[in-house]
Amino acid sequence: MKLQRPVHRTLKSKVESVPELPGVYLFKDRDGNVIYVGKAKSLKRRLLNHLSATNPSDKSYKIVSSSCDFDYIVVKSEREALKLEAELIKTYLPRFNVLLKDDKSYPFLVITDEEFPTVKIVRKKDDVSGEKFGPFIPPKIARQLKELLHKTFKLRKCKELKKRNKPCLQYYIERCTAPCCGYVGKKEYRNQVKGALSFLKGNVKELIKELHSKIEEAAEKLEFERAASLRDQLLAIKEVYQRSSYLFDEFPNCDIFYLEEKKGLFNGVKLTVRNGIIYGKESFTFDPVDPWDEELLEELFNYGEEKISSEVVGTIWLKNNYSCFELPDRIFTNFKSLDSRYKTEDIPESILTLVKKNRKFERARLNLEKLREEYESVFYDFFPNRVEVFDISTLQGEATVGSCVVWENGEFVKSDYRRYRVRSVDGVNDYASMEEVLNRRFKRIKSGEVRAPDLVLVDGGVGQLNVAVRVRDSLNLDFRVFSIAKKEELVFTDDGEIIETKKYPLLFRFFTSLRDEAHRFAISYNRKVREREMLRSSFDGIKGLGVKRKTLIERFYPDLRELSMATIEELRRIGIPKNVAEEVIKRAREVFGGRDES
Repeated sequence: MKLQRPVHRTLKSKVESVPELPGVYLFKDRDGNVIYVGKAKSLKRRLLNHLSATNPSDKSYKIVSSSCDFDYIVVKSEREALKLEAELIKTYLPRFNVLLKDDKSYPFLVITDEEFPTVKIVRKKDDVSGEKFGPFIPPKIARQLKELLHKTFKLRKCKELKKRNKPCLQYYIERCTAPCCGYVGKKEYRNQVKGALSFLKGNVKELIKELHSKIEEAAEKLEFERAASLRDQLLAIKEVYQRSSYLFDEFPNCDIFYLEEKKGLFNGVKLTVRNGIIYGKESFTFDPVDPWDEELLEELFNYGEEKISSEVVGTIWLKNNYSCFELPDRIFTNFKSLDSRYKTEDIPESILTLVKKNRKFERARLNLEKLREEYESVFYDFFPNRVEVFDISTLQGEATVGSCVVWENGEFVKSDYRRYRVRSVDGVNDYASMEEVLNRRFKRIKSGEVRAPDLVLVDGGVGQLNVAVRVRDSLNLDFRVFSIAKKEELVFTDDGEIIETKKYPLLFRFFTSLRDEAHRFAISYNRKVREREMLRSSFDGIKGLGVKRKTLIERFYPDLRELSMATIEELRRIGIPKNVAEEVIKRAREVFGGRDES
Protein backbone atom coordinates (compact mmCIF):
# COMPACT_ATOMS: atom_id res chain seq x y z
CA MET A 1 0.00 0.00 0.00
CA LYS A 2 1.04 3.61 -0.52
CA LEU A 3 1.77 5.71 2.52
CA GLN A 4 -0.43 8.67 3.36
CA ARG A 5 1.69 11.73 4.06
CA PRO A 6 0.85 15.18 5.33
CA VAL A 7 0.43 17.75 2.54
CA HIS A 8 3.60 19.66 3.45
CA ARG A 9 5.61 16.41 3.36
CA THR A 10 4.21 15.62 -0.09
CA LEU A 11 5.15 19.08 -1.34
CA LYS A 12 8.64 18.77 0.12
CA SER A 13 9.16 15.45 -1.62
CA LYS A 14 8.09 17.01 -4.91
CA VAL A 15 10.43 19.98 -4.43
CA GLU A 16 13.44 17.67 -4.28
CA SER A 17 13.16 17.00 -8.03
CA VAL A 18 12.82 20.67 -8.98
CA PRO A 19 15.90 22.06 -10.82
CA GLU A 20 18.05 24.91 -9.53
CA LEU A 21 17.23 27.08 -12.54
CA PRO A 22 15.34 30.34 -13.03
CA GLY A 23 11.60 30.10 -13.44
CA VAL A 24 8.13 30.68 -12.06
CA TYR A 25 6.21 28.52 -9.58
CA LEU A 26 2.48 28.31 -8.87
CA PHE A 27 0.99 27.06 -5.58
CA LYS A 28 -2.46 25.49 -5.96
CA ASP A 29 -5.24 24.73 -3.48
CA ARG A 30 -7.29 21.56 -3.10
CA ASP A 31 -9.48 22.50 -6.10
CA GLY A 32 -6.52 23.22 -8.35
CA ASN A 33 -6.90 27.00 -8.16
CA VAL A 34 -3.70 29.04 -8.31
CA ILE A 35 -3.35 30.81 -4.96
CA TYR A 36 0.17 32.19 -5.31
CA VAL A 37 2.61 32.89 -8.15
CA GLY A 38 6.28 33.52 -7.50
CA LYS A 39 9.48 33.81 -9.46
CA ALA A 40 12.96 32.62 -8.56
CA LYS A 41 16.53 32.67 -9.72
CA SER A 42 16.69 29.12 -8.35
CA LEU A 43 13.30 27.38 -8.30
CA LYS A 44 14.43 24.68 -5.92
CA ARG A 45 15.97 26.99 -3.32
CA ARG A 46 12.98 29.34 -3.35
CA LEU A 47 10.45 26.53 -2.94
CA LEU A 48 12.48 25.00 -0.10
CA ASN A 49 12.47 28.42 1.60
CA HIS A 50 8.68 28.48 1.41
CA LEU A 51 8.39 24.98 2.84
CA SER A 52 10.81 25.67 5.69
CA ALA A 53 8.60 28.42 7.17
CA THR A 54 7.53 27.58 10.74
CA ASN A 55 5.97 30.83 11.97
CA PRO A 56 2.17 30.75 11.40
CA SER A 57 2.19 34.52 10.86
CA ASP A 58 4.63 34.25 7.94
CA LYS A 59 3.21 34.62 4.46
CA SER A 60 5.13 31.53 3.27
CA TYR A 61 3.62 29.44 6.07
CA LYS A 62 0.11 30.56 5.13
CA ILE A 63 0.70 29.83 1.43
CA VAL A 64 2.04 26.33 2.06
CA SER A 65 -0.69 25.57 4.61
CA SER A 66 -3.32 26.44 2.00
CA SER A 67 -1.62 24.49 -0.80
CA CYS A 68 -2.07 20.92 -1.96
CA ASP A 69 0.17 21.06 -5.03
CA PHE A 70 2.44 23.29 -7.05
CA ASP A 71 3.73 23.53 -10.60
CA TYR A 72 6.70 25.31 -12.12
CA ILE A 73 7.95 26.57 -15.48
CA VAL A 74 11.65 26.80 -16.34
CA VAL A 75 12.69 29.90 -18.31
CA LYS A 76 15.97 31.08 -19.76
CA SER A 77 16.77 33.89 -17.30
CA GLU A 78 15.70 35.61 -14.11
CA ARG A 79 14.44 38.53 -16.18
CA GLU A 80 12.20 36.24 -18.21
CA ALA A 81 10.89 34.83 -14.91
CA LEU A 82 9.99 38.32 -13.71
CA LYS A 83 8.01 38.99 -16.88
CA LEU A 84 6.22 35.66 -16.72
CA GLU A 85 5.37 36.15 -13.05
CA ALA A 86 3.74 39.49 -13.82
CA GLU A 87 1.62 38.03 -16.61
CA LEU A 88 0.53 34.98 -14.60
CA ILE A 89 -0.54 37.12 -11.65
CA LYS A 90 -2.69 39.25 -13.95
CA THR A 91 -4.17 36.07 -15.44
CA TYR A 92 -4.93 34.09 -12.26
CA LEU A 93 -5.30 36.92 -9.70
CA PRO A 94 -4.00 34.66 -6.88
CA ARG A 95 -5.29 35.62 -3.45
CA PHE A 96 -1.83 35.63 -1.85
CA ASN A 97 -0.39 38.01 -4.47
CA VAL A 98 -1.04 41.63 -3.59
CA LEU A 99 0.99 43.19 -6.41
CA LEU A 100 0.94 43.02 -10.21
CA LYS A 101 -2.84 42.46 -10.46
CA ASP A 102 -3.26 45.13 -13.12
CA ASP A 103 -1.39 46.31 -16.17
CA LYS A 104 0.34 49.14 -14.28
CA SER A 105 3.00 46.88 -12.88
CA TYR A 106 5.99 47.29 -15.16
CA PRO A 107 6.70 50.05 -17.66
CA PHE A 108 7.18 49.97 -21.43
CA LEU A 109 9.22 52.29 -23.62
CA VAL A 110 7.47 53.74 -26.67
CA ILE A 111 9.06 55.42 -29.66
CA THR A 112 6.11 57.63 -30.53
CA ASP A 113 4.41 57.72 -33.91
CA GLU A 114 4.86 61.45 -34.55
CA GLU A 115 6.44 63.65 -37.18
CA PHE A 116 9.45 64.07 -34.90
CA PRO A 117 9.19 61.07 -32.54
CA THR A 118 10.37 61.00 -28.95
CA VAL A 119 10.68 58.24 -26.36
CA LYS A 120 8.14 57.89 -23.55
CA ILE A 121 7.52 55.60 -20.58
CA VAL A 122 4.02 54.12 -20.35
CA ARG A 123 2.38 51.68 -17.97
CA LYS A 124 -0.19 50.40 -20.43
CA LYS A 125 0.57 49.48 -24.01
CA ASP A 126 -2.48 51.34 -25.30
CA ASP A 127 -1.60 54.66 -23.66
CA VAL A 128 0.49 55.98 -26.56
CA SER A 129 0.70 54.93 -30.20
CA GLY A 130 4.10 53.90 -31.51
CA GLU A 131 6.59 51.04 -31.38
CA LYS A 132 6.74 49.55 -27.89
CA PHE A 133 9.45 47.69 -25.98
CA GLY A 134 9.26 45.97 -22.62
CA PRO A 135 8.10 45.48 -19.98
CA PHE A 136 11.23 46.52 -18.11
CA ILE A 137 11.97 44.90 -14.78
CA PRO A 138 12.87 46.55 -12.46
CA PRO A 139 11.19 49.80 -13.61
CA LYS A 140 14.35 51.85 -13.13
CA ILE A 141 15.81 50.17 -16.22
CA ALA A 142 13.14 51.87 -18.35
CA ARG A 143 14.08 55.25 -16.88
CA GLN A 144 17.79 54.62 -17.40
CA LEU A 145 17.23 53.50 -20.98
CA LYS A 146 15.10 56.56 -21.72
CA GLU A 147 17.89 58.84 -20.55
CA LEU A 148 20.37 56.79 -22.52
CA LEU A 149 18.34 57.23 -25.71
CA HIS A 150 18.20 60.98 -25.21
CA LYS A 151 21.94 61.17 -24.63
CA THR A 152 22.97 58.80 -27.39
CA PHE A 153 20.48 59.49 -30.18
CA LYS A 154 19.55 63.05 -29.21
CA LEU A 155 15.81 62.46 -29.34
CA ARG A 156 13.78 65.46 -28.21
CA LYS A 157 12.75 65.51 -24.57
CA CYS A 158 9.89 68.01 -24.65
CA LYS A 159 6.39 66.64 -24.05
CA GLU A 160 4.92 68.52 -26.98
CA LEU A 161 6.77 69.72 -30.05
CA LYS A 162 6.23 73.47 -30.44
CA LYS A 163 8.06 75.83 -32.75
CA ARG A 164 10.60 77.93 -30.92
CA ASN A 165 12.93 80.73 -31.80
CA LYS A 166 15.60 79.50 -29.44
CA PRO A 167 16.47 75.91 -28.46
CA CYS A 168 16.27 74.67 -24.87
CA LEU A 169 19.14 73.57 -22.64
CA GLN A 170 19.06 70.02 -24.06
CA TYR A 171 20.42 71.29 -27.36
CA TYR A 172 23.36 73.06 -25.71
CA ILE A 173 24.37 70.01 -23.69
CA GLU A 174 24.21 67.92 -26.89
CA ARG A 175 21.20 65.85 -25.93
CA CYS A 176 18.84 67.12 -28.63
CA THR A 177 19.17 68.30 -32.24
CA ALA A 178 16.41 70.92 -31.77
CA PRO A 179 13.78 69.98 -34.36
CA CYS A 180 11.59 72.62 -32.70
CA CYS A 181 13.87 75.30 -34.16
CA GLY A 182 14.32 73.63 -37.52
CA TYR A 183 17.99 72.86 -36.81
CA VAL A 184 17.49 69.31 -38.10
CA GLY A 185 15.44 68.04 -41.03
CA LYS A 186 12.92 65.20 -41.03
CA LYS A 187 15.23 62.80 -42.87
CA GLU A 188 18.18 63.38 -40.54
CA TYR A 189 15.97 63.13 -37.47
CA ARG A 190 14.46 59.90 -38.77
CA ASN A 191 17.99 58.48 -38.91
CA GLN A 192 18.34 59.31 -35.22
CA VAL A 193 15.06 57.49 -34.52
CA LYS A 194 16.16 54.57 -36.67
CA GLY A 195 19.31 54.25 -34.55
CA ALA A 196 17.27 54.27 -31.34
CA LEU A 197 14.94 51.57 -32.66
CA SER A 198 17.89 49.47 -33.78
CA PHE A 199 19.40 49.80 -30.32
CA LEU A 200 16.20 48.76 -28.56
CA LYS A 201 15.89 45.75 -30.84
CA GLY A 202 19.31 44.56 -29.81
CA ASN A 203 21.56 45.78 -32.61
CA VAL A 204 24.12 47.39 -30.34
CA LYS A 205 27.37 46.23 -31.97
CA GLU A 206 27.55 49.17 -34.38
CA LEU A 207 26.67 51.62 -31.62
CA ILE A 208 29.40 50.29 -29.34
CA LYS A 209 31.89 50.38 -32.20
CA GLU A 210 30.95 54.00 -32.94
CA LEU A 211 31.33 54.99 -29.29
CA HIS A 212 34.76 53.38 -29.11
CA SER A 213 35.78 55.36 -32.18
CA LYS A 214 34.50 58.62 -30.69
CA ILE A 215 36.32 57.96 -27.42
CA GLU A 216 39.61 57.43 -29.27
CA GLU A 217 39.01 60.54 -31.35
CA ALA A 218 38.30 62.66 -28.27
CA ALA A 219 41.39 61.32 -26.51
CA GLU A 220 43.60 62.14 -29.51
CA LYS A 221 42.27 65.72 -29.48
CA LEU A 222 42.93 65.88 -25.72
CA GLU A 223 39.19 66.39 -25.10
CA PHE A 224 39.33 64.37 -21.92
CA GLU A 225 36.00 65.52 -20.48
CA ARG A 226 34.19 64.51 -23.67
CA ALA A 227 36.07 61.20 -23.74
CA ALA A 228 35.06 60.54 -20.13
CA SER A 229 31.44 61.37 -20.94
CA LEU A 230 31.47 58.99 -23.91
CA ARG A 231 33.09 56.31 -21.76
CA ASP A 232 30.35 56.66 -19.16
CA GLN A 233 27.79 56.42 -21.94
CA LEU A 234 29.41 53.24 -23.24
CA LEU A 235 29.51 51.69 -19.76
CA ALA A 236 25.87 52.64 -19.21
CA ILE A 237 24.87 50.86 -22.40
CA LYS A 238 26.70 47.70 -21.37
CA GLU A 239 25.34 47.82 -17.83
CA VAL A 240 21.75 48.79 -18.51
CA TYR A 241 20.94 47.14 -21.81
CA GLN A 242 19.35 43.76 -21.94
CA ARG A 243 17.23 42.65 -24.82
CA SER A 244 13.64 43.43 -23.88
CA SER A 245 11.72 41.44 -26.48
CA TYR A 246 10.12 38.16 -25.48
CA LEU A 247 11.56 34.78 -26.31
CA PHE A 248 8.63 34.02 -28.61
CA ASP A 249 8.75 37.05 -30.91
CA GLU A 250 7.88 34.97 -33.98
CA PHE A 251 5.19 32.90 -32.24
CA PRO A 252 3.38 35.23 -29.81
CA ASN A 253 0.25 33.03 -29.59
CA CYS A 254 0.87 29.35 -29.90
CA ASP A 255 0.66 25.99 -28.20
CA ILE A 256 3.92 24.07 -28.36
CA PHE A 257 3.68 20.28 -28.21
CA TYR A 258 6.96 18.41 -27.85
CA LEU A 259 6.79 14.64 -28.33
CA GLU A 260 9.26 11.91 -27.47
CA GLU A 261 8.80 8.29 -28.46
CA LYS A 262 10.47 5.33 -26.84
CA LYS A 263 9.38 1.73 -27.21
CA GLY A 264 5.97 2.78 -28.48
CA LEU A 265 5.23 5.13 -25.57
CA PHE A 266 4.77 8.79 -26.45
CA ASN A 267 5.54 11.33 -23.75
CA GLY A 268 5.28 15.04 -24.24
CA VAL A 269 5.00 18.49 -22.79
CA LYS A 270 2.75 21.33 -23.85
CA LEU A 271 3.78 24.96 -23.34
CA THR A 272 1.00 27.53 -23.69
CA VAL A 273 2.25 30.84 -25.09
CA ARG A 274 0.08 33.96 -25.22
CA ASN A 275 1.30 37.41 -26.19
CA GLY A 276 4.85 36.08 -26.21
CA ILE A 277 4.69 34.81 -22.62
CA ILE A 278 4.65 31.23 -21.35
CA TYR A 279 1.35 30.93 -19.47
CA GLY A 280 1.45 27.29 -18.55
CA LYS A 281 3.01 23.86 -18.85
CA GLU A 282 1.31 20.48 -19.07
CA SER A 283 2.64 16.94 -19.47
CA PHE A 284 0.86 14.20 -21.39
CA THR A 285 1.38 10.56 -22.36
CA PHE A 286 0.00 8.36 -25.12
CA ASP A 287 0.29 4.60 -24.91
CA PRO A 288 -1.34 3.15 -28.04
CA VAL A 289 -1.40 -0.56 -28.81
CA ASP A 290 0.38 0.08 -32.09
CA PRO A 291 2.24 3.41 -32.17
CA TRP A 292 1.98 3.58 -35.96
CA ASP A 293 -1.74 2.93 -36.40
CA GLU A 294 -4.80 5.15 -36.45
CA GLU A 295 -5.21 4.88 -32.67
CA LEU A 296 -2.31 7.21 -31.94
CA LEU A 297 -3.36 9.67 -34.62
CA GLU A 298 -6.88 9.71 -33.21
CA GLU A 299 -5.55 10.31 -29.70
CA LEU A 300 -3.38 13.17 -30.91
CA PHE A 301 -6.27 14.64 -32.85
CA ASN A 302 -8.63 14.48 -29.88
CA TYR A 303 -5.99 15.84 -27.53
CA GLY A 304 -5.17 18.74 -29.78
CA GLU A 305 -8.82 19.53 -30.52
CA GLU A 306 -9.49 19.65 -26.80
CA LYS A 307 -6.36 21.47 -25.71
CA ILE A 308 -5.85 24.09 -28.42
CA SER A 309 -7.86 27.20 -27.68
CA SER A 310 -9.43 29.63 -30.15
CA GLU A 311 -6.75 32.20 -29.27
CA VAL A 312 -4.08 30.20 -31.03
CA VAL A 313 -2.89 31.43 -34.40
CA GLY A 314 -0.14 28.85 -34.69
CA THR A 315 0.70 25.49 -33.22
CA ILE A 316 4.18 24.04 -33.15
CA TRP A 317 4.43 20.26 -33.12
CA LEU A 318 7.93 19.13 -32.31
CA LYS A 319 9.19 15.57 -32.35
CA ASN A 320 12.46 14.23 -31.03
CA ASN A 321 15.27 13.65 -33.50
CA TYR A 322 15.58 9.90 -33.04
CA SER A 323 11.91 9.14 -33.76
CA CYS A 324 10.69 8.31 -37.25
CA PHE A 325 7.22 9.44 -36.25
CA GLU A 326 5.54 11.89 -38.65
CA LEU A 327 2.32 13.84 -38.19
CA PRO A 328 0.17 13.73 -41.35
CA ASP A 329 -1.33 16.91 -42.76
CA ARG A 330 -4.83 15.96 -41.69
CA ILE A 331 -3.79 16.26 -38.04
CA PHE A 332 -3.27 19.95 -38.70
CA THR A 333 -6.08 20.65 -41.17
CA ASN A 334 -8.63 19.19 -38.78
CA PHE A 335 -7.70 21.81 -36.19
CA LYS A 336 -10.05 24.57 -37.32
CA SER A 337 -8.36 27.11 -35.07
CA LEU A 338 -5.04 26.82 -36.85
CA ASP A 339 -3.96 28.85 -39.82
CA SER A 340 -0.27 27.96 -39.70
CA ARG A 341 2.05 25.19 -38.64
CA TYR A 342 5.80 24.81 -38.35
CA LYS A 343 8.41 22.13 -38.68
CA THR A 344 11.17 21.54 -36.17
CA GLU A 345 13.88 22.93 -38.42
CA ASP A 346 12.01 26.25 -38.69
CA ILE A 347 11.89 26.82 -34.94
CA PRO A 348 14.46 29.16 -33.34
CA GLU A 349 17.04 27.28 -31.31
CA SER A 350 16.11 29.27 -28.20
CA ILE A 351 12.57 27.85 -28.27
CA LEU A 352 13.77 24.32 -28.96
CA THR A 353 16.21 24.52 -26.06
CA LEU A 354 13.59 25.83 -23.64
CA VAL A 355 10.95 23.27 -24.60
CA LYS A 356 13.40 20.37 -24.39
CA LYS A 357 14.70 21.62 -21.05
CA ASN A 358 11.17 21.68 -19.62
CA ARG A 359 10.51 18.20 -21.00
CA LYS A 360 13.80 16.91 -19.62
CA PHE A 361 13.01 18.03 -16.09
CA GLU A 362 9.43 16.84 -16.37
CA ARG A 363 10.63 13.40 -17.50
CA ALA A 364 13.14 13.24 -14.64
CA ARG A 365 10.44 14.24 -12.18
CA LEU A 366 8.05 11.56 -13.43
CA ASN A 367 10.75 8.88 -13.34
CA LEU A 368 11.68 9.86 -9.80
CA GLU A 369 8.03 9.80 -8.77
CA LYS A 370 7.63 6.27 -10.14
CA LEU A 371 10.75 5.18 -8.25
CA ARG A 372 9.42 6.85 -5.11
CA GLU A 373 6.13 4.98 -5.35
CA GLU A 374 7.83 1.61 -5.89
CA TYR A 375 10.26 2.21 -3.02
CA GLU A 376 7.52 3.19 -0.58
CA SER A 377 5.30 0.27 -1.59
CA VAL A 378 8.18 -2.16 -0.93
CA PHE A 379 9.85 -0.67 2.16
CA TYR A 380 6.77 0.98 3.74
CA ASP A 381 8.89 4.03 4.44
CA PHE A 382 9.43 7.44 2.94
CA PHE A 383 11.70 7.63 -0.07
CA PRO A 384 15.21 8.93 0.74
CA ASN A 385 16.03 12.23 -0.92
CA ARG A 386 19.72 11.99 -0.04
CA VAL A 387 21.71 8.74 -0.05
CA GLU A 388 25.36 8.18 0.87
CA VAL A 389 26.96 5.02 -0.51
CA PHE A 390 30.19 3.45 0.82
CA ASP A 391 32.58 0.90 -0.64
CA ILE A 392 36.04 -0.46 0.24
CA SER A 393 38.72 -1.26 -2.33
CA THR A 394 42.04 -3.04 -1.73
CA LEU A 395 44.53 -5.23 -3.55
CA GLN A 396 45.75 -8.04 -1.30
CA GLY A 397 45.64 -5.69 1.68
CA GLU A 398 47.69 -3.00 -0.08
CA ALA A 399 46.53 0.58 -0.61
CA THR A 400 43.19 0.01 1.11
CA VAL A 401 40.81 2.90 0.47
CA GLY A 402 37.17 3.77 1.01
CA SER A 403 34.76 5.79 -1.10
CA CYS A 404 31.65 7.80 -0.32
CA VAL A 405 29.40 8.86 -3.19
CA VAL A 406 26.29 10.96 -2.76
CA TRP A 407 23.00 10.72 -4.64
CA GLU A 408 20.41 13.41 -4.17
CA ASN A 409 17.04 14.02 -5.82
CA GLY A 410 17.68 11.93 -8.88
CA GLU A 411 21.34 12.59 -9.58
CA PHE A 412 24.83 12.01 -8.25
CA VAL A 413 26.33 15.04 -6.49
CA LYS A 414 30.01 14.73 -7.37
CA SER A 415 30.99 17.81 -5.39
CA ASP A 416 29.99 15.88 -2.24
CA TYR A 417 32.01 12.75 -3.07
CA ARG A 418 34.73 11.86 -0.57
CA ARG A 419 37.55 9.30 -0.56
CA TYR A 420 39.38 7.84 2.43
CA ARG A 421 42.80 6.27 2.85
CA VAL A 422 42.44 3.50 5.44
CA ARG A 423 45.31 3.80 7.93
CA SER A 424 44.35 1.78 11.02
CA VAL A 425 43.98 -1.62 9.32
CA ASP A 426 46.76 -3.99 8.25
CA GLY A 427 46.12 -6.64 5.64
CA VAL A 428 42.73 -7.60 4.23
CA ASN A 429 39.90 -6.76 6.63
CA ASP A 430 36.92 -5.21 4.87
CA TYR A 431 34.84 -4.97 8.05
CA ALA A 432 37.48 -3.05 10.01
CA SER A 433 38.21 -0.86 6.98
CA MET A 434 34.52 -0.03 6.57
CA GLU A 435 34.26 0.75 10.28
CA GLU A 436 37.14 3.24 10.07
CA VAL A 437 35.67 5.00 7.04
CA LEU A 438 32.16 5.17 8.50
CA ASN A 439 33.46 6.43 11.84
CA ARG A 440 35.29 9.27 10.13
CA ARG A 441 32.27 10.21 8.02
CA PHE A 442 29.60 9.81 10.69
CA LYS A 443 31.55 11.91 13.20
CA ARG A 444 31.48 14.80 10.72
CA ILE A 445 27.73 14.30 10.35
CA LYS A 446 27.37 14.29 14.14
CA SER A 447 29.32 17.55 14.45
CA GLY A 448 27.17 19.22 11.80
CA GLU A 449 30.05 19.68 9.36
CA VAL A 450 28.16 17.77 6.67
CA ARG A 451 24.47 17.14 6.06
CA ALA A 452 22.96 13.93 7.34
CA PRO A 453 21.64 11.57 4.67
CA ASP A 454 18.23 9.92 4.74
CA LEU A 455 19.82 6.58 3.89
CA VAL A 456 23.30 5.04 4.05
CA LEU A 457 23.97 2.16 1.66
CA VAL A 458 27.08 -0.01 2.11
CA ASP A 459 28.42 -2.49 -0.40
CA GLY A 460 28.33 -5.97 1.14
CA GLY A 461 26.09 -8.36 2.99
CA VAL A 462 24.78 -8.63 6.53
CA GLY A 463 28.27 -8.29 8.05
CA GLN A 464 28.85 -4.84 6.51
CA LEU A 465 25.31 -3.83 7.44
CA ASN A 466 25.98 -4.72 11.09
CA VAL A 467 29.16 -2.63 11.06
CA ALA A 468 27.30 0.40 9.69
CA VAL A 469 24.43 0.04 12.17
CA ARG A 470 26.89 -0.27 15.08
CA VAL A 471 28.75 2.90 14.10
CA ARG A 472 25.50 4.81 13.54
CA ASP A 473 24.02 3.78 16.88
CA SER A 474 27.25 4.51 18.78
CA LEU A 475 26.95 8.13 17.65
CA ASN A 476 23.17 8.34 18.21
CA LEU A 477 22.48 9.26 14.60
CA ASP A 478 19.07 8.92 13.01
CA PHE A 479 18.98 7.61 9.43
CA ARG A 480 18.27 4.31 7.73
CA VAL A 481 21.11 1.89 6.85
CA PHE A 482 20.94 -0.73 4.08
CA SER A 483 23.52 -3.01 2.48
CA ILE A 484 23.50 -4.54 -0.98
CA ALA A 485 25.01 -7.93 -1.78
CA LYS A 486 26.46 -8.74 -5.19
CA LYS A 487 25.25 -11.56 -7.47
CA GLU A 488 21.83 -12.04 -5.88
CA GLU A 489 21.39 -8.24 -5.68
CA LEU A 490 19.75 -8.55 -2.27
CA VAL A 491 19.18 -5.48 -0.14
CA PHE A 492 19.42 -6.01 3.64
CA THR A 493 17.73 -3.40 5.82
CA ASP A 494 18.45 -2.27 9.37
CA ASP A 495 15.10 -3.66 10.53
CA GLY A 496 15.83 -7.19 9.32
CA GLU A 497 14.14 -7.22 5.92
CA ILE A 498 15.69 -8.83 2.85
CA ILE A 499 14.50 -7.45 -0.49
CA GLU A 500 15.10 -9.23 -3.80
CA THR A 501 15.56 -6.15 -5.97
CA LYS A 502 15.40 -8.16 -9.21
CA LYS A 503 11.66 -8.43 -8.63
CA TYR A 504 11.35 -4.64 -8.78
CA PRO A 505 12.88 -3.14 -11.96
CA LEU A 506 13.09 0.45 -10.74
CA LEU A 507 14.57 -0.50 -7.36
CA PHE A 508 17.02 -2.87 -9.03
CA ARG A 509 18.27 -0.13 -11.34
CA PHE A 510 18.38 2.38 -8.47
CA PHE A 511 20.37 0.30 -5.97
CA THR A 512 22.76 -1.23 -8.51
CA SER A 513 23.56 2.18 -9.98
CA LEU A 514 24.37 3.49 -6.49
CA ARG A 515 26.56 0.48 -5.70
CA ASP A 516 28.34 0.60 -9.08
CA GLU A 517 29.15 4.29 -8.76
CA ALA A 518 30.66 3.81 -5.29
CA HIS A 519 32.63 0.83 -6.60
CA ARG A 520 33.93 2.82 -9.57
CA PHE A 521 35.02 5.70 -7.36
CA ALA A 522 36.75 3.38 -4.86
CA ILE A 523 38.63 1.44 -7.55
CA SER A 524 39.83 4.59 -9.30
CA TYR A 525 41.21 5.93 -6.01
CA ASN A 526 42.81 2.58 -5.14
CA ARG A 527 44.54 2.54 -8.52
CA LYS A 528 45.75 6.10 -8.05
CA VAL A 529 47.18 5.31 -4.59
CA ARG A 530 48.99 2.20 -5.83
CA GLU A 531 50.45 4.06 -8.81
CA ARG A 532 51.66 6.86 -6.57
CA GLU A 533 53.35 4.39 -4.23
CA MET A 534 54.95 2.55 -7.14
CA LEU A 535 56.30 5.78 -8.52
CA ARG A 536 57.58 6.96 -5.16
CA SER A 537 59.46 3.71 -4.66
CA SER A 538 60.90 3.98 -8.17
CA PHE A 539 62.22 7.45 -7.27
CA ASP A 540 64.31 6.00 -4.46
CA GLY A 541 67.97 6.17 -5.33
CA ILE A 542 67.73 9.05 -7.83
CA LYS A 543 70.70 11.23 -7.03
CA GLY A 544 69.68 14.81 -6.24
CA LEU A 545 66.00 13.95 -5.61
CA GLY A 546 65.32 14.57 -1.96
CA VAL A 547 62.14 15.11 0.03
CA LYS A 548 61.73 18.74 -1.02
CA ARG A 549 61.99 18.01 -4.73
CA LYS A 550 59.66 15.00 -4.44
CA THR A 551 57.12 17.25 -2.72
CA LEU A 552 57.58 19.88 -5.43
CA ILE A 553 56.90 17.34 -8.18
CA GLU A 554 53.79 16.00 -6.44
CA ARG A 555 52.50 19.54 -5.94
CA PHE A 556 52.72 20.34 -9.65
CA TYR A 557 51.67 16.83 -10.73
CA PRO A 558 49.02 15.66 -8.23
CA ASP A 559 47.99 13.04 -10.80
CA LEU A 560 51.39 11.39 -11.16
CA ARG A 561 50.23 9.68 -14.35
CA GLU A 562 50.59 13.09 -16.01
CA LEU A 563 54.26 13.04 -15.04
CA SER A 564 54.90 10.37 -17.66
CA MET A 565 53.65 12.81 -20.30
CA ALA A 566 55.77 15.73 -19.08
CA THR A 567 58.92 17.02 -20.76
CA ILE A 568 62.33 17.67 -19.26
CA GLU A 569 61.89 21.37 -19.94
CA GLU A 570 58.62 21.45 -18.00
CA LEU A 571 60.31 19.92 -14.95
CA ARG A 572 63.22 22.33 -15.25
CA ARG A 573 60.77 25.25 -15.16
CA ILE A 574 59.54 24.17 -11.71
CA GLY A 575 63.09 23.97 -10.35
CA ILE A 576 64.19 20.37 -11.04
CA PRO A 577 67.76 20.08 -12.44
CA LYS A 578 68.07 18.62 -15.93
CA ASN A 579 69.86 15.41 -14.91
CA VAL A 580 67.29 14.76 -12.15
CA ALA A 581 64.39 15.57 -14.49
CA GLU A 582 65.67 13.09 -17.08
CA GLU A 583 65.77 10.26 -14.54
CA VAL A 584 62.38 11.17 -13.01
CA ILE A 585 60.64 11.13 -16.39
CA LYS A 586 62.38 7.91 -17.39
CA ARG A 587 61.14 6.09 -14.29
CA ALA A 588 57.65 7.60 -14.56
CA ARG A 589 57.35 6.18 -18.07
CA GLU A 590 58.51 2.79 -16.87
CA VAL A 591 55.60 2.80 -14.42
CA PHE A 592 52.89 4.44 -16.54
CA GLY A 593 54.15 4.42 -20.10
CA GLY A 594 54.25 7.75 -21.93
CA ARG A 595 55.56 9.62 -24.90
CA ASP A 596 59.10 9.43 -26.18
CA GLU A 597 61.24 12.52 -26.41
CA SER A 598 62.30 13.33 -29.95
